[in-house]
Order: sequence, then C-alpha cells, then structure tokens
Amino acid sequence: MGKCETATASIGIKILLSDLVLQINETNFTLIKELLRRGYIEDDNDYFNEIYSKITSINKLPENHLELKEYLIREFTNNGSYNKSKGDSIVIPTLDKGCLLDKALLVALKDILTMDRWGHDRYGSNCISRPMDFDLSVNMEKYAEIENKEIVFILGQHSG
Repeated sequence: MGKCETATASIGIKILLSDLVLQINETNFTLIKELLRRGYIEDDNDYFNEIYSKITSINKLPENHLELKEYLIREFTNNGSYNKSKGDSIVIPTLDKGCLLDKALLVALKDILTMDRWGHDRYGSNCISRPMDFDLSVNMEKYAEIENKEIVFILGQHSG
C-alpha cells in the first residue's frame, strides 16, 4: 500500500507559542485549547511537530486554565526537536534548534487549495490550480481577544 502526501494552501493565524500560552485565562481557555489542537509548529524540515503533537494530545491537556498554562510552559520549555540518524534509527531529543516555547504556531482558518499525491516513493512534479474567484477574507471576530497574532498565508504538507 502506498502513502498519501497532502499539501494545503490556507489563510490562518501565526502566533508564538510563548505569546499564546501566556494569554491563557479562564475566559479564553477553551478557544486556546482549540487553537493548540488544530495548529502546527512552523517547522521547515525538523521534528518539532512530532513532539508538539505528543504534548498537546487530547488525553494529556489539563482541564483547568492555570494547570494548562503551567503544563504547557514546562513542556514547551523543556522540549524541542529530535536528532534522527538515518542508518541507525537512533532518535535523540534535542534543544539545539531551540525549544517549542520559542516557535510559531500556525492555525489554518480557511483552506484555499488542497492536493493529494499517492504512491510509493514517487518522484517528479505535480500541481493543481484554482480560478482566482474566491474570497480571501477571514472572519477574525472569534479570535479578537487573542493578542500578538498575525494573519498569514500557510502552505502545509502532511505525509501519512
């Protein structure tokens, strides 16, 4: 069986994890948990997202806003990426490239274009297009009280 690689272009929010976590309070607790669950680390080709997903898994997140803030600060400060050796399959956690707390979280709010590619170790190029007849605006009212966010164009890729 082959695997699927999906690339998606979206409009979304970009915010440093440190900025987001420090804003957690009783009022925005649920919204920030939603952002954390839907988001990904801006990660060119490292392994920050593997560690991020373990920290933010649904079963691990505390249900109290103060406990959540404390948990995330501790975990995001003490975890970063992995060093992986290709031949030996050795995986070593590292903070060489910084900790997660210093990384940006990207949350897609509106997908513009998505493309899947199936197969075993495929090589070559492929592409997709869409007419420029769509609205690029995003309703940000829900996220109004989240400070230090930036509206960005996101190109995400998922392999699995």
